[in-house]
Amino acid sequence: MKDTLKWSYALNQWNIRLDVFVRHEEQIRAFKTAAACGFDHLELASGTGRWDNLSRPEVIWQNHRDAAGLRDFLARGSITGVSSFFWDPFQPVEEEGWAFLLPQNPADHDAIVESAKPFVDFLAQVGSDRLVARPTRSAWMGAPFDAGTIRLVGSLWNRVGELAAASGVNLSVHYDCLSAIHSEKDLEAFLEATDLALVGLALDTAEFTIGGIDPVAFYERHADRVTHVHLKDTPFRDSGDEYRMPGAEATMLRGGAGRRIERWFFELGTEGGLVDVPAFVAALRAHEYGGWVVVESDHGGNPAELCMLNSWFLQHELGIAK
Repeated sequence: MKDTLKWSYALNQWNIRLDVFVRHEEQIRAFKTAAACGFDHLELASGTGRWDNLSRPEVIWQNHRDAAGLRDFLARGSITGVSSFFWDPFQPVEEEGWAFLLPQNPADHDAIVESAKPFVDFLAQVGSDRLVARPTRSAWMGAPFDAGTIRLVGSLWNRVGELAAASGVNLSVHYDCLSAIHSEKDLEAFLEATDLALVGLALDTAEFTIGGIDPVAFYERHADRVTHVHLKDTPFRDSGDEYRMPGAEATMLRGGAGRRIERWFFELGTEGGLVDVPAFVAALRAHEYGGWVVVESDHGGNPAELCMLNSWFLQHELGIAK
């Protein structure tokens, strides 16, 4: 996209199952789709195992040798580079012995910081400066966080931010609608507990909206803390504390219970969408936002179709040249 804002596209919507996004030709096809829609940078997302071969730095290097090899691979699909890497340290992974780590447990902090190192090193090698991290587990897994717990979790992410900064990489923590740091009050307390110079906020417009937080109003108040953006829409809010349901990743987000909404995340311009995308993008421009704006649909449907719909909206509704 030819714009004053930096646009990227999230690769996660292609990687819906381990058996459908493994072959290099499938990945290059996705790169070409994103490039044809005007996106020349991609955001990767963490996962596990050799079948998920664009999600762990160790496996990426096994496939593509080094940063130059990866750049050559991306270039085969007309992609210039990696904008960012989304990392969930609370997803047990094979590479770390399926360890189940908790940010509210001080005994786990050293291991969590250590687990950030492969991603920080990867980003430094490929010339990207943005690690995007989920800062805590889902709320249904335990008691609500009190003020002391939020401060403790903040201290952990200050350490990760310090580690990243030492390699020239910046950290943005990503609020999601299932998070144990859930309410606007919780989120503001977390920002107060973290160092502005080390820990930025990744604002996901749909996740905020589902969680009951107005993304435009929040950004206007906290533009200095927002260093990364995920841009997508949703026609739904969590009006019944469904995020607290056991196994909310499936029972809420995959329609297994509650209102049986099978799809919460939608492309830009969705009819009935609750995110005021034009107002949000206008706010980014007004505050001279300098980070990445990553468009995603997050497993919403046919990935190529959704990429094209998102591109159409940016071009025809926001007037951004492809």
